[in-house]
Amino acid sequence: MMHLLVVTASLRAPWCTSLKDKRSVVKPLVQKIRQQFNVSANESGHQDSHTMMEITIAGLSFDTASGDSLNEALYGFIQRNTQAEIIAWDAEYR
Repeated sequence: MMHLLVVTASLRAPWCTSLKDKRSVVKPLVQKIRQQFNVSANESGHQDSHTMMEITIAGLSFDTASGDSLNEALYGFIQRNTQAEIIAWDAEYR
């Protein structure tokens, strides 16, 4: 049975002073996540805020152990690939 892992990450980038600044952080990060992990990823919230961003990521796994590994890998990847601070991380299986 396949498991769908859905991760919602909220990030804060206090140096962003415009939506254009924010896009320059979010778009490359989302593209890197998609390329590295072969998952679906998109900006999903805080779209009118200059400093807050929300990214939702969805990926399939064969079991919860591989889903948990994916979850940990995503968290580490985001930490390494952006200066934005992760302020909330919600992972669930559907």
